Amino acid sequence: MASTSIQTACSSSSVSIPRLKYDVFLSFRGEDTRENFTDHLYTALIERGIHTFRDDEEIEKGSEIASQLLKSIEESRFCIVVFSECYAQSTWCLDELVKITECVKENGQTIIPIFYHVDPSDVRKQTGSFGKAFVNLEKKNEEKAKRWRNALRKANNISGWHQEQGYESKFVKKIANDIRKRLNCRILHVGENIVGIDFHLDKLKEFINIDLEEVRMIGIYGIGGIGKTIIAKTICNSISYHFDGWSFLENIRETTNCFGLLQLQQKLLNDILKGRDMKFHNIDEGINVIKDRLRSKRVLIVVDHVDSLRQLECMVKNRDWFCRGSRIIITTRDKHLLDVHGVDVTYEAKELNYKESIELFSRHAFKQSSLKDEYKNLLNHAVGYAKGHPLALKVLGVFLYNKTVLEWESSLRKLEKKLPMEIESVLKISFDGLDDFEKDIFLDIACFFKGKDKDFVSRILDGCKFFAESGIRVLVDKGLLTISNNKLDMHDLLQHLGWEIVRKQCLKEPGGRTRLWEGDDVYYVLTRNTGTEAIEGIILDLSMSKQIEFSTKAFKRMKRLRLLKVHQDALYDSMGKYCKDVLIPKKRLTRGFKFPSHELRYLHWDGYPRKSLPSGFHVENLVELSLQSSGIKKLCDKKVFKNLKVLNVSYSLDLIEIPDFSSVPNLEILIVKGCPKLRNLPRGLYKLKRLKTLCCTGCSKLEGFPEIIEVMENLRELYLDRTGIKSLPRSIEHLKGIQYLDLGHCENLESLPESICNLRSLKILYIHNCSKLHKFPRIRQILQFEKMGLARMHGIDRSGKMVLPPRRGQPMASVTEKLASFKSPKPNFLQNGNLKPEFIQRGGPQPESQSKRSHWEDDQMTEVILTDDCGFYWLEELDLSYSNLKGGITIEAFHLPSLQVLNLSGNNVGKISPNISKLSKLRTLKMNHCKLIRQIPELPSSIREIDAHGCPNLLPLQRRTQLFHSLLNCLKSDIQDFERGFGSSNLVIETCSYR
Repeated sequence: MASTSIQTACSSSSVSIPRLKYDVFLSFRGEDTRENFTDHLYTALIERGIHTFRDDEEIEKGSEIASQLLKSIEESRFCIVVFSECYAQSTWCLDELVKITECVKENGQTIIPIFYHVDPSDVRKQTGSFGKAFVNLEKKNEEKAKRWRNALRKANNISGWHQEQGYESKFVKKIANDIRKRLNCRILHVGENIVGIDFHLDKLKEFINIDLEEVRMIGIYGIGGIGKTIIAKTICNSISYHFDGWSFLENIRETTNCFGLLQLQQKLLNDILKGRDMKFHNIDEGINVIKDRLRSKRVLIVVDHVDSLRQLECMVKNRDWFCRGSRIIITTRDKHLLDVHGVDVTYEAKELNYKESIELFSRHAFKQSSLKDEYKNLLNHAVGYAKGHPLALKVLGVFLYNKTVLEWESSLRKLEKKLPMEIESVLKISFDGLDDFEKDIFLDIACFFKGKDKDFVSRILDGCKFFAESGIRVLVDKGLLTISNNKLDMHDLLQHLGWEIVRKQCLKEPGGRTRLWEGDDVYYVLTRNTGTEAIEGIILDLSMSKQIEFSTKAFKRMKRLRLLKVHQDALYDSMGKYCKDVLIPKKRLTRGFKFPSHELRYLHWDGYPRKSLPSGFHVENLVELSLQSSGIKKLCDKKVFKNLKVLNVSYSLDLIEIPDFSSVPNLEILIVKGCPKLRNLPRGLYKLKRLKTLCCTGCSKLEGFPEIIEVMENLRELYLDRTGIKSLPRSIEHLKGIQYLDLGHCENLESLPESICNLRSLKILYIHNCSKLHKFPRIRQILQFEKMGLARMHGIDRSGKMVLPPRRGQPMASVTEKLASFKSPKPNFLQNGNLKPEFIQRGGPQPESQSKRSHWEDDQMTEVILTDDCGFYWLEELDLSYSNLKGGITIEAFHLPSLQVLNLSGNNVGKISPNISKLSKLRTLKMNHCKLIRQIPELPSSIREIDAHGCPNLLPLQRRTQLFHSLLNCLKSDIQDFERGFGSSNLVIETCSYR
């Protein structure tokens, strides 16, 4: 029988309860139940961490029993009254009951009656054994008997527990669990206007998994103000009743600083053991007490705002400190702490979505969840500033409450310059916990490198001796930085924090700050010559700045300048693929311009006007030099760029020479793209043992490539497209590490050396639009191609099939069988493959009969056979669009088990093999503008997208039946995917038009 008492513990929180010392006071008739039922109940309560008063346990020897009992009743939250057969025979018990009912009225305590083998009606009406007892009681003291009868009626009016039959152990367990649940319903305050919490609760309950009988540790991490503590409090309120006891150690970082770990250990034990006096004098003793007292209890412990491993080691170091079924929740800004501590699950508290942000902001700004019409235009600005950050949304909402539209506009403009103190103080805690190198990295990224490639930024910062890899990892772990697609990013508020930290270095004078990134500040410093030794980095976007002349005097005092970027990104973004008609304006330099800094690591200057670097230019520490669209004619030969790793002089139209490579021994990336006057690369290219990328795209006068005398293992990418290259040296085979080679649009390229087939690491080769290339070397071994671009390599065998010379003694094979030898476990792509048979050949001499057939008289193929017995197994995307295909497409599905995308668009294909239905993973079929196609066979059920527009000969009946039958299969499969938990597969049917 479930108990619904006169007042629950939760509801009584509004009533003042004096000095609560006990969870439960047990009132019982000793002779009836002390050694059986009451003893079992008392034990069950203690095992669940419920501090229970029982007279023979808690009254000190020599004390006055009556007064001690009455005081204990007042100091208890719950009073359990066990009505047994002889209960009414004890005036002591009846006096206890009177006191209990008085406390309920005055202090809000809760009575829980238990009817142990007695009829509740006998208690209420004083009949049966209770009636017999009151006959004698009234004879002794009629006045007291009235009070006792009244107390019995009050207690009996409360729904309680009735034990008449059944197992006593189960009965006791139900009562003890009910008490635990009521005790644990005390609620941690989480405030009002909480938005978006349900999602977090659902995910965390899944991770916590209450039913799992093991100790689990769950870590919640995220930047300051993101809501970690609120999430932890809410989940604690939601699940705490499942445990024998629980403790929430809030803001342990500040608490440790104020009171120390010893007091936190005592709080942890007091919370769970309910007031029992835990006496220990140092942290090590505290650890032993925690292990000894909690290892038999199923507990919930939340350690909030941890910032050091020591805090965890003193509170919740090992799982064997706690009973099976216990849960430990840790919140922190530092994910690395959770990894080191070895939590079972980490959960990142992320920003609110747009809808949630609007709701939270509106609740504070308008005191309602909806917005006022006159503020709609400003609302997006305010919410966009916060970027889903709950604390920022609350602070902004409160600040803007009850203000006019003009005040809103003024306040939002101010926010672009000044971070609100309440937000700054919270976010800065994480910054203050960084070491000096990490702080420099954070500020450099906030001011200069947000959104930039991680490898690029690491290279520059390592050049500054900031230990970039280690520092970036720390920033990521602390939630100050994120990495996506190898790009560094941070929350806008954190970037504003970095800006604010730098501004406060010198509020009134920008020249006294370490970093300058705002155009107005840079213009002020460079035109008024107010720069100081404090300046370490300057970035200036010329497209956003006033006209400026660079002078030696402006830079004279900048002895510590590490980074200088003068760029014009807006103009570069509009340039497109070529730069012949769009040039970066050359900015003026004063006569005799010099850089005084020896510390320069990064120089990026778009449109640098001089023909050479400034005299006295210190290059010894330079890591990256980028002079795109510059007036550079030649780089100085006499200087040694010993630390230079990147040299970029793209679109420098007057460049005729680059330095001998002995002057740049550590170069990793060389980019001379779009330099039409560059005729030669230095002969010592092979000396660059660390070179990874060489880009000569668009160097139209570059006709030769230097001999590679020694092995180069690190060169991965070589771009020679759109150059005047006529041939490659045989020594190209020494590029042992080459993976990407682009020779596209090399209109003078006549041949490739056979040694190119020795490039075992080559995965991507582009030789498209090479109109003079008439011979491809014989491939005598299986290479590892992922992509091969051969577009517009016109020429077809007279037979009308794409064929290859076979191995000696073997029959003719299809071209795709040979292409299959270019295999890789990654997705492969074949694009625009109009091939001559000579372009790809198996090893062995070509039979005479075959050579006679190699005359190219037709530009169209009458049949393409897609079959394979080796490498097409991994092929996921096959693009044959606009490849002059004519006739039919034969597909051996058994050899294309991984194919997902098939593009046949723009060909004169009349039919497709029915075997296409066996392509079990095919999701996309594109065949638009196939003007001769008349019929589409049945498609596999995996299909999700069909593009068949521009097919005028597709039979109308076919269009109405077969296509829509296939689409019906799409929809059925899509539903099946959803039911299996894969979610929607983004079924596209709008492109399935037919005209």
